[in-house]
Amino acid sequence: MVSSPEKLWADGRTAQAKGKLTTARKMFVEARKLAPGTPGLALELGVLEAQMGQFAHARKTLQQAVKLAPSSTDAHFNLAEVYRAVGETELAMASFAQVLHLEPAHPEAHFGLGAVHLLHNNATNALPHLQKAAKYLPADTEVQVAFAQALLKLDEPDRALPLLLSQVLMHPDHIDANMTFLDALNAHARPSQVARHIRTMETNLDMDKVMAALDQEAEPAHAKLEMVAHSYQAAALPERAQKAAKLLYARKSSRSAGALLLGTMAVQEGDFDKAETFLKQAIELNLCAASAMYQLTIINRLEPSAEPVLQSILVETGTASVQERIFAGLALYRLLSRSGRPKDGFAALATSKAIRAESHPYLPKMTEQTNRANKQVFTTAFLERRAQDGFDGDGCIFIVGMMRSGTTLTEQILAAHPKVHAGGERDDLMTIVESLQHDLTRVPDLPRDWARTIGSKLHQQMFKDAGNATFATDKLPGNIDYAGLIRLLLPRAKFIYCHRTPEDCALSNFEQNFSDVVRVSFDLKALAHKYALHEDIARYWMNTCGLNMHDLDYDALVHDPEPNIRALLDFAGLGFEEACLYPNEVKREIRTASVFQVRQPISPRSVGRWKTYEQELKPFTDELARYRAELGFKDI
Repeated sequence: MVSSPEKLWADGRTAQAKGKLTTARKMFVEARKLAPGTPGLALELGVLEAQMGQFAHARKTLQQAVKLAPSSTDAHFNLAEVYRAVGETELAMASFAQVLHLEPAHPEAHFGLGAVHLLHNNATNALPHLQKAAKYLPADTEVQVAFAQALLKLDEPDRALPLLLSQVLMHPDHIDANMTFLDALNAHARPSQVARHIRTMETNLDMDKVMAALDQEAEPAHAKLEMVAHSYQAAALPERAQKAAKLLYARKSSRSAGALLLGTMAVQEGDFDKAETFLKQAIELNLCAASAMYQLTIINRLEPSAEPVLQSILVETGTASVQERIFAGLALYRLLSRSGRPKDGFAALATSKAIRAESHPYLPKMTEQTNRANKQVFTTAFLERRAQDGFDGDGCIFIVGMMRSGTTLTEQILAAHPKVHAGGERDDLMTIVESLQHDLTRVPDLPRDWARTIGSKLHQQMFKDAGNATFATDKLPGNIDYAGLIRLLLPRAKFIYCHRTPEDCALSNFEQNFSDVVRVSFDLKALAHKYALHEDIARYWMNTCGLNMHDLDYDALVHDPEPNIRALLDFAGLGFEEACLYPNEVKREIRTASVFQVRQPISPRSVGRWKTYEQELKPFTDELARYRAELGFKDI
């Protein structure tokens, strides 16, 4: 007896529910032979075939389902999903659009259409659809991550990063959310935030499996593996970074990237022979490996014969990547300066920095706004009135100033003392400021116990790994902007304000390869603006508010170390230790641009270097004079 189509259909559903997909498909096919005009049957068969990975069959069956029921949103949607799965993106967009024509609020169709636009790098068209999908499907991590990816492509990290953070907090084992967040942090956040997240991923995910999944020939996988390796470097996890780099190096298609990473890590380890071997391999495998040439200039092992190649990369706007052009300029600066051609070298450096400044312009209003907010909130009267609000813990020392003003050397001197735990460039204050949405004017309206609670946590964090040390340092230079906030949180904190000849400071900033977060270092006029405002706020803290701040002149320190070191230790409340005169002998990890300099005995050799580039630095010196005049500096 022949079964009816209804019976075959029902039996097929039962088999499908039990996971017997092949049996279910046979029953659906037989049912369709008996009832070929039934749209629901065609739809279910097409969905089953897609579930089985039989996309060619599914495509044909769902096309028939659409013909049988042209107003069926389910038929159009599932056909769109099949088109998307097989890479027929134009057809997928048309089918998703048809779903939205029939049902404008269809959340999955908005997501599908947005995802396809994103696949075509059309974030502008993707964003409205993904935003609607994210609104309709707040619990769907895949949707939220795609929405964040569109925001990132449209350069809206301030919206994307909190969204991604919320997803990884809710779903700590979601690989795509974690990887997207890590990628975004690498592009838009501080290295310390990258380090913190990759360490969190180590705890929540099987990172060996993650890296194994990325161990393939496809270029997107290479990029993600490189990103993971760089993140491990930021987190001071060299063994894990080495593993990722070796996976890249083992594959022919990514060997150049692996060699570059292994060479860069060897530079950081101080194994220059090993570094040279890998870096030269990277250059041989990729003749435009300006980043490898730059690393060779760091260890002074790049031959002058590389100049023509670097020059061609620097001016090549067609095939060379922006990143390679930037590295070419940095490498030429070092190479030509050492070859007795400092003017030519600086010209290459200026070209490199102009490329970066164009894509990451300095925002002067942010610095000006911070200074205004500080003077509005942290008045002498406010600090006196709220003097008892913070945590009364002792031993916290904040080393502040402009970048490249001697903060690393100062911390290294203190680190030589047995009572001092050197914390490096901590981001505790930045985390607190972010919790205030970067608005210091909110501080007076916070509960009176806020300062004590946050101050206690800050003190605890600084002493977390301090052992028996009774003093702990934070040498993030930018904390000069938050000295008033620190004074509120930790009334007994001490500050060391580092400064040096402005032109030397500007040159040292301009020649460094800082991350994109440090936008001020890409433009000499921007450096002048920041330098003047940093002087202005330092004077405000010392002269108006009377904060406990020691004025440390780097030039005086390196010319006559002992009396200046004695005065520094006396201010901090530390007894004199002979070891503090030899900070180069302190064995600890340093992760700043001064990593090589502070390994050398204290010397004034870097003082006055700016004079070689006096004319080239005129944009800085002229602007600095103008800003100082506007700020009313009469004693300079």
